Amino acid sequence: MLADGAARLQTVLAELRRLPGILGVTIARRDGILIAHSLPKNMDPKKIAAMAAAIVGTSEMAAVEMGLGTFNQSIVDTHIGKLMATGAGEEAILVTMLRNEANMGLIHLSVDRAVQSIAGILLAEEVPA
Repeated sequence: MLADGAARLQTVLAELRRLPGILGVTIARRDGILIAHSLPKNMDPKKIAAMAAAIVGTSEMAAVEMGLGTFNQSIVDTHIGKLMATGAGEEAILVTMLRNEANMGLIHLSVDRAVQSIAGILLAEEVPA
């Protein structure tokens, strides 16, 4: 990835991290490879990227099998917090780690804007064959 594209992705992640209730954010390829992250030091970005890709892959298969249309988002909700994995274009996933008390309306609006930005940045970074 070019330095400009990487910097633009980090800006998107930094904007999300400023929202109350967001613990950290990661951008991963759909095959689980880490692209960028802004996570607390106690979270392993490579493991989060890989696990989110597995969750999304399973969710995508379930949506197709049940005739529910195309995948948009998966949420893993625990007694401590949430992991929200949202498709960000054809090749990427935005993983948002949330506190349970997060304002989900604000989070959804912000994540929707972020995934559009991420998809556009990654599409612009693709090199024609």
